[in-house]
Amino acid sequence: MQKKLSENPNFNRKDITIFANDPISISRSDFTTAVRLTLSSTNINFKTSERSLKNNRKFSKQIIFASVLGALKGFEERDLKPFHVNHKPIFAEIGSEILNTEFNSISNEDKIEILKNAFDYGIRKVYHLEWKLYTSKELY
Repeated sequence: MQKKLSENPNFNRKDITIFANDPISISRSDFTTAVRLTLSSTNINFKTSERSLKNNRKFSKQIIFASVLGALKGFEERDLKPFHVNHKPIFAEIGSEILNTEFNSISNEDKIEILKNAFDYGIRKVYHLEWKLYTSKELY
């Protein structure tokens, strides 16, 4: 059976299970705060038609949501506080890196794969942050 994303730019629980294999226990308020931090310092720059613009914004929003979920999952796995003053800049980095990416027409299967990669990207960003701030200093 082929998995399909809903048309809603916001994810429902079924959508999340498509790209996040393990259960996610993140509060809605933490997610909302993280998304606001991610989008507050970004500027969407699309050079496309009006219809394509709408589709790109929706898909970009889904990618941001997947990345933020991944980052929050990474913070949870590393037992770090996502909104600590040293950790908050990661959300702006995620937003600027993702929203500066251009998309052409993409099949549903490719969208699912991109969202899986975005989720993993969020986790990897946190692991790198943890290494940079804490682990590397303990080792050296």
